[in-house]
Amino acid sequence: MFVSRLTVKNFRNYQDASLSLHPVRNLLIGDNAQGKTNLLDAIELLCNIKSGRAASDRDLILAGAESTLIEITYVCQGIEETVSLILSLKPRLSRVLKVNGMKVSRAELGGLSRLTAVSFSTRDLALVRGGPKERRDWLDQVLVKLRPGFAEVVSQYEKIVQQRNKLLRLCFERGQAPDEEEIKVWDIQLARVGARLVKARAAVLEKLLPQAEANLTRVSGLKERLSAVYLFRVRQRDVEEDGEADANLRLAELLAMKEEDLAKRIYLNLKDRRAEEVVRKQTLTGPHRDDVVFAINDFAAHAFASQGQQRSLVLALKLAELKLVEEALSEPPLLLLDDVLAELDLSRQGMLMELVKDDMQTLITTTHLDGFRPEWLVGAQITRVEAGVLSSVGEIG
Repeated sequence: MFVSRLTVKNFRNYQDASLSLHPVRNLLIGDNAQGKTNLLDAIELLCNIKSGRAASDRDLILAGAESTLIEITYVCQGIEETVSLILSLKPRLSRVLKVNGMKVSRAELGGLSRLTAVSFSTRDLALVRGGPKERRDWLDQVLVKLRPGFAEVVSQYEKIVQQRNKLLRLCFERGQAPDEEEIKVWDIQLARVGARLVKARAAVLEKLLPQAEANLTRVSGLKERLSAVYLFRVRQRDVEEDGEADANLRLAELLAMKEEDLAKRIYLNLKDRRAEEVVRKQTLTGPHRDDVVFAINDFAAHAFASQGQQRSLVLALKLAELKLVEEALSEPPLLLLDDVLAELDLSRQGMLMELVKDDMQTLITTTHLDGFRPEWLVGAQITRVEAGVLSSVGEIG
């Protein structure tokens, strides 16, 4: 898979820019805050239909403009396709998605477009240092890349939580308990869809871990061992009845549990916390509250790992993602490296080099070329970015 052309109009700090890409290695070079990362964000936006950096679509539209266009032409398994996204402010904030000129819904996009990218940036350190949401979102993104149809499940779950929260806020404002039949409808939906989501997350994590473990062992010189726990909270009364000290189900237990049994647990959790949820006006239990805890040599990475260990862990996780996505696509996805190579030491750069094949298209942003291994630069197409304007520098021989 490779992108042949990227076009953006009124996107962030770009008025009108178009970039023809080399099928293997591309470097975007320029000072900070010139728009290098914005181009990678445009690609990710069409891959995931979600920006990793903007809270609202309004933030993606150039100041003073009423709409923005992102268009990508790419080749996958020998077939050329064009995907575009138009964001408009008037008459209201809206999106229009098109595949080969045909308007499609977000749910349809996964079945019609195979545009897929794996990104690695300094922001990915949030997988270790950030809160549970960072890890949940990443796991869901990997899930959708491996199983595009699950985009609808993730979206459906989010909408159910939003509607249930709306009902809880309304009950709080009225100073009354929720109508039993009305809240039960939402509880059943949340439990059913939530159980499906948790099972899918657990299956993806089970696939990711062995590869990530191998990656971390290699980059650490056999000194570090990775483990992870998916935290799914169970009812305290169940913990007490079972005589267990831990109020979480382990990954192996989640994988072995039937989906309907998991849905029942989620439903009972919701019922138990109903009164507290009304007071706090939000849904306090469910997959949107789950977490993944990564550990190095059995010590929680967020609390005990050094910065170097945390970088190694994130690199191991992202390379595991890259491998799984490549297997699912039957060809390499796009690899987006945002100002990260120059910050990796030579051993970590070397590991990344080993797994980035000559047929994998890579886009790299950087402020300078110092610190890059020479192998990364040979044959690379270099484009300078300055205040949202692109200019070709050429290829390095």
